[in-house]
Amino acid sequence: MLFCGAFAPQHTVAQCSKELTLYTNALKRYLIYGDTASARQLVNQAIESDSTYTPAIYLLSRIEDSAEKAWVAAEKALQADSTNFHLLQHTAELSLNAHKYDSAKRHLTNLVAESQNPDHFRLLAILHNLGKNRNAAIAVLDSAEVRLGKIDYLNRVRQQIYLDGGESEKAIMSALEGVENAPYEPINHIALADVYATIGADSLADVSYNKAISLDNTNPTPWFEYAGFLDSRKRYTEMLLVWRNIVEFEKVPLTSKLSIVESITAKRDFYRKNFLLIEPIIVRMYELYPTNDRVADLYTTHLIAGNRVEEALEMIKGGIADKKPSLEELNRIIEIEHYIGRKDSVEVYVNRGIELYPSHADFWSLKAWLEMQRKDNLGAIKTLKAALEYAENEVAQSSLWGSIGDQYYELGKGSKSQQCYKKAIALDPKNAMALNNYAYHLSVDGKNLEQALQMAKKANEISPNNATYLDTLAWVYYKLGEYEEAKRVMQQAMSFDKEKSPELALHYGDILDALGSTFMAQTYWRKALEWGADADKVNSRIESQKAREEAKRGSK
Repeated sequence: MLFCGAFAPQHTVAQCSKELTLYTNALKRYLIYGDTASARQLVNQAIESDSTYTPAIYLLSRIEDSAEKAWVAAEKALQADSTNFHLLQHTAELSLNAHKYDSAKRHLTNLVAESQNPDHFRLLAILHNLGKNRNAAIAVLDSAEVRLGKIDYLNRVRQQIYLDGGESEKAIMSALEGVENAPYEPINHIALADVYATIGADSLADVSYNKAISLDNTNPTPWFEYAGFLDSRKRYTEMLLVWRNIVEFEKVPLTSKLSIVESITAKRDFYRKNFLLIEPIIVRMYELYPTNDRVADLYTTHLIAGNRVEEALEMIKGGIADKKPSLEELNRIIEIEHYIGRKDSVEVYVNRGIELYPSHADFWSLKAWLEMQRKDNLGAIKTLKAALEYAENEVAQSSLWGSIGDQYYELGKGSKSQQCYKKAIALDPKNAMALNNYAYHLSVDGKNLEQALQMAKKANEISPNNATYLDTLAWVYYKLGEYEEAKRVMQQAMSFDKEKSPELALHYGDILDALGSTFMAQTYWRKALEWGADADKVNSRIESQKAREEAKRGSK
């Protein structure tokens, strides 16, 4: 009703009743229910009924699913009601969104003829500058100054236009004029500093930034601007000292402070090189906001990075002494205890996690992992089956069934193991680990090798460049007697192996031995010994090879 009255006063109720009904229903679907698709369908019906019905065309411009379509609708609405100032602003905005700069320039030119909004002048000047028509851009800003007076951010646009045109002297003069007109306004000194920074006059930029700070050192804006300048110049020591000051400002939201510090620590190499300068920032953050979880997490992470693991652990444990620990706190304690290597303590907190959060499957999985470490395969199976009740989806269930299959295989219960792998793959056909482990166990047992080959191939399709999965595929080829193909795949496995797996080296040696490469086979068997393979396994292979070689020589 409001839009119909605003844009189409010439219609009578009788003339636009159908369009009005459709339009009103569309407006209801859009504003009340958020149903854009239904609203778009209804508004299009209204336009089909009357192609000049401006309220419907305007609404369509607001709800179209692409910037281009929205702009087309807005242009059509403006043609129907060219005197509507609000619609003119709306169309100019949509023209910019759709990158229709000529259209936007035309509409903004009409707007500034009557507008008192400095943003319209700013946008029109920027568009002229983009079109390399800098004289027109400056003329627009001159017009704004005559009509609206001097406005700081329009002067910044003027200076940037001068700089873009290579007229650095004019940019400096404009910025200096701003300082002279209002010498106690930090923003004007920042503008001058930015001009100096752009032309590479860093020492003058330093002076201006520091002048802006000295005028009001409780204002965070000059500090932020100076930090950005120092960052651009890679003057990181000074930049970190500035950020240390920014942390103190109550005016700066905690979320902004956290974003700053988290961005510093996210760059691992930078964090490592500047660790001692970053520490006072993080420590001060914790002093100011000791009860904030994100800050506490940042601080404990910093302690761990500084190898003060015990201190971090005590801090977290102290925080949960008199309250129920959160999932995040328990997980962090478990993570640190595991890092230290205290499995007994890990188990204590895992059990506490199960007690407090029994439906959280990860704690059950951690308990099962601890039981696996103790070779308590039956205990691990029981725990993993308990975790199935809390698995959040079929993918999680598949992972658990795959682990249960691994445990049954360790117990020598191949039939039960295969049943579990089949359940895992049925629940998630893309469970690469279950496919790989099932294929490998079949190959070791020498059973269903063609089936094992297909599963090993699929595991590698799902997770390519995985050394373990490539090893399985190579081993299946080896068991099938396809030694050349086994060698090709195993070469890939060795190239992707970053862990120096003794099992891979043993297998490669076996494949080379089968191909008659006696010397190279022994080379890789010995490499496997260096990497931690069982000495008996290596020696038995070498002795067996020597016996075969002697038998060959004796038969000649």
